[in-house]
Amino acid sequence: MKSATLGDELKVLFQKYYLLEVPEIQFNDVEIYNEALNVFHFDFKRYFPDAGLSKEKVYSRIELVGILLYRISRAYYLKGEENTASHFCNLLRIICGFEIYYSAEIGKGIKINHGLGTVIGARCKIGENALIHQNVTFGDRNGGRPVLMNNVTVYAGAKVLGGITCGNNAVIAANCVCIIDVPDNGLIAGVPGKLKK
Repeated sequence: MKSATLGDELKVLFQKYYLLEVPEIQFNDVEIYNEALNVFHFDFKRYFPDAGLSKEKVYSRIELVGILLYRISRAYYLKGEENTASHFCNLLRIICGFEIYYSAEIGKGIKINHGLGTVIGARCKIGENALIHQNVTFGDRNGGRPVLMNNVTVYAGAKVLGGITCGNNAVIAANCVCIIDVPDNGLIAGVPGKLKK
């Protein structure tokens, strides 16, 4: 998968799945595609550590399609093109069944397992090499957004809410409602979440 041909692939996805024609998207912004692919390469390697980046491999995992669309939307957002970023986020939701807002800041190497129902809300921060399972929510509570450091694992159904910090290598158990800080190497479980280690 190369930035020179990525625009053609994106155009097909918009034509097939999107409800609107979006004339402001020209599908030839090689600079944006290069920026997105440079980070996406690390995400791809979490799924296929020994494979080269290819269209066939990306399309074999719907989560990768969603992550790529997020990386493109994020690049447009950082360039100041929020309307275009919004269209890419909408396409992500339609095709993939999960949401990653373009204003969320996500480090390289994210891996999303299954993904259905997962929401990574606006302005959340996630470090490198996160592992996120299905039906997880990251979002606002009392005006604050969560920050996850590096190598954090979040299991199915967890809710991570508010201005909290989850430290490096932290684990958030399935169905946990995490509304308190989690230290490095910590484990939180329960409703509401309580530290287990």
